Formats: sequence, structure tokens, C-alpha cells
Amino acid sequence: MAEFPPLEDGSLFYTRFGHVYSHAYYGSQIFKDAVKAAGLPDGTSSHDLRHHYAWVLLAAGESVVAVAERLGHENASLVLSTYGHLMPDREDHTRHAVDAAWAAADGPQTAQGGG
Repeated sequence: MAEFPPLEDGSLFYTRFGHVYSHAYYGSQIFKDAVKAAGLPDGTSSHDLRHHYAWVLLAAGESVVAVAERLGHENASLVLSTYGHLMPDREDHTRHAVDAAWAAADGPQTAQGGG
């Protein structure tokens, strides 16, 4: 980023003359070459990488709201509808969270804080 800062419009991928690559050229040449250089499977798309990024964050327990922010979505509903199936073991996760909270408090607490 220091050597090749974004253009004024925020574009990151541009020619040495400061022109943004066309979508077709970027997809068929620039990204394809980067996929090969990175050792990724042929046919990997930027959408595949975005999907993987969301999956990694969700699998690590990141909140849906945080993932939505990282992906540039206005709210979490699109993340849930698109990536919700990628949230592994969520039922077990929530069950363990409640069990741990109750164990830490030495039993269930009422809403008023009493036991």
C-alpha cells in the first residue's frame, strides 16, 4: 500500500498510468495470474475468497454483525441469509455458553440476580 497507494476514488488495482483495470481484464488476466502465483485452485474467483473470508470469521466465532461490517454490508441480515449455513455447531456453541455461565455462577440466576 505504501508503494502503490489507492487512487483518489479508493481503487486499489490500476495500471501504471493510473487507470482502473476493466472488470473483464482484471478477472481474466490479473486475478487469474494472482490465483496461480498463490497456488490456489484454478477457477478461484474473488467471490470465492470473499466467501472463504466470511466463513473463516464465522467459524472463529466472530459475530454476524462484525462479519457484515467487514464485508461492507449495511446490516447482518444478508450475512445470515448468505453465510448462516457456514456457522458450524452453533447449537452446541450456545448450549456450552449457557452451561459455562451457569457453572460459573454455581447455578442458574434469576433476572434480578438472585439464586
